[in-house]
Amino acid sequence: MALSSEQKAGLWRAKLRSLAKDHFARGEGIDYDVPWGAAIAHEDGAWTALLEVLPERSFGQALVLAARNDAKSLDVLTNSDVASVARRAQLFEPSPLIWRVDGTELALAEPSELTQVPAAPLEPDVAALLAVDGVDLVIEHGVTVGEYRGLEVARVTGVGAEQRLDVGVGAYDQGAFAVMNPDMTPTESLASVVEQVRTHRQSGAGPHPINRLVRERWIRWELERDPAKIGLASVEPVEPASPREGIKDAGIAPAVGHAEDGTSVLVACTVGIDLDAIPAAADLAELHQTDRIMMVLADRDRHPLVQAVARQSKRPVEFVTAPEPWV
Repeated sequence: MALSSEQKAGLWRAKLRSLAKDHFARGEGIDYDVPWGAAIAHEDGAWTALLEVLPERSFGQALVLAARNDAKSLDVLTNSDVASVARRAQLFEPSPLIWRVDGTELALAEPSELTQVPAAPLEPDVAALLAVDGVDLVIEHGVTVGEYRGLEVARVTGVGAEQRLDVGVGAYDQGAFAVMNPDMTPTESLASVVEQVRTHRQSGAGPHPINRLVRERWIRWELERDPAKIGLASVEPVEPASPREGIKDAGIAPAVGHAEDGTSVLVACTVGIDLDAIPAAADLAELHQTDRIMMVLADRDRHPLVQAVARQSKRPVEFVTAPEPWV
């Protein structure tokens, strides 16, 4: 029988209290209800947090919680994504301590290195199919997709002679599109999908799901073509630190930019209040060894707590506003 959310929360609180008492001699404190695990504010100002749900993304929320309450220190416990959480933690000052949970035992986590996975070479016939006006090739975590203004409209699957092009808006739509249009060639299919997307993914178009999807990647697409909008000489997309599960996933749209003075910038486009945005950007800035981080977001999304976490980043973080192309 599956546990309810309340039962899970109760078990997580009990687990964290037990671990904090046994390993940190912290028995007293105030429990905080969080959707990603459990958190305790102890009497001495120290905090402990348990990451049970999507630890890599939840780490940013733990940072925000600690910043909001002026925590003197933060110990983060988790049993998955441990090395990647530890990697991100070392990019902040003060750096939270990350602990690997193994039953009732804790061990300090060792950070991993962020690596990139190459994609399979494109077969000439598949590459030719993607040569549609307005479609950009984007390679992320070993997967090649075709995007129109930041929205996936095609995906390459398979290798060698088995390689093919699946057409549609996002991976889930691609299977349905093939079933509903069995007589269309891949070239005809892609042209049809691009035309549908073009109608809605432009300035002044009426409200439609197509112009609400992955808007952060739409902004990045605009900045590639006009980096001067954010005071840069160039903007080149890079893959995010973690693969996306689908086009509805929240996350930054990252790029590496260069200023006229030659300095490099990790550009992180984001829409809405994303508490993982700063850690995700810091992770990529370290990988690409940029001089600073530029968060591109609307003024309304500059939440004070996100800015508080940004101030803890060892790399300088600035916030800039770019025009919203869907307006």
